[in-house]
Amino acid sequence: MKVELRVEPLRVVRSDGKVPGVIFGKNFVPVSVQVEEKDLNATVHQYGHSQTFNIKLGKTTHTVYIKEIQRDIINPHHYLNVKLQKVGKGDTITSNIPLNIIGKEFVEKANVSVQLVSDSVEVEFEVGKGVSSIDLDISKLVAGDSIRVKELTIPKGLKVLANPEELILNIIETKPEEVEETEEAGIEFGADPTKVEAIKQKGDQ
Repeated sequence: MKVELRVEPLRVVRSDGKVPGVIFGKNFVPVSVQVEEKDLNATVHQYGHSQTFNIKLGKTTHTVYIKEIQRDIINPHHYLNVKLQKVGKGDTITSNIPLNIIGKEFVEKANVSVQLVSDSVEVEFEVGKGVSSIDLDISKLVAGDSIRVKELTIPKGLKVLANPEELILNIIETKPEEVEETEEAGIEFGADPTKVEAIKQKGDQ
């Protein structure tokens, strides 16, 4: 991904279809930059917030990852700011890796639903060993089952920092909504409609 030094005010940068940001890191003086929003969007989709990738600033190439990204509240697909952390060989990265839930459609039925408590897990890994997501197959779970961090299948190279007992999701059984019986002017639900009409007419007099 190609980035440029930012010299214009934020509003000018954004009006030109670019996203302002900063590159920072250990033993590295922070630099204000800007990047084409379409390029940043493609990078986010490919690498997420945990995998490292190379950027080119001038004639220099840096290895970075997306430490933080700010989105527009009204339009989440529009980026307002990005923070890129520069890393080197031997460095470790701490990040929350999103969970990719597989098989949800086989679990959820008329009275069964998936209650997601946490959609990511905190891990640590060396540069170059990050993943964009962690798969979690729930297709064989039934009502009453639950998944905790310790039950996740963690890709090689990742060290889990989250509490092993932390709850990820529950499979819960929901009760169908009960139809409440109602009364109108002292008339019982299910009464003879002819008698109901007669009572109404009498009450109207």
